[in-house]
Formats: sequence, C-alpha cells, structure tokens
Amino acid sequence: MKRIPKLIKFPSELVQRIEDYRQNKKIRTFSGAVYTLCKKGLQNKND
Repeated sequence: MKRIPKLIKFPSELVQRIEDYRQNKKIRTFSGAVYTLCKKGLQNKND
C-alpha cells in the first residue's frame, strides 16, 4: 500500500481520546490508531 504524508492538526481533546484508544487496544503508534479509527468510521457510515 502506498502511503501519502499529510499534516493534520488535531484538537488536544481528540488527541487524548485517540491516545486512550491506542493504549486500550495495544496499538503501537498514534498513526496506527488513527488508521484503525478511520477505517471503522468509513465502514460504519450510512451515507
């Protein structure tokens, strides 16, 4: 899979929630947690 770098600024509250998720799910990196959450959100969308 080709990866494309993007700079995203997160609100501090969201960063903390992602970090909590990362730790609870034992995901090694912040990026990995963001990928997982994005995939889950896109799979569950009802658009």
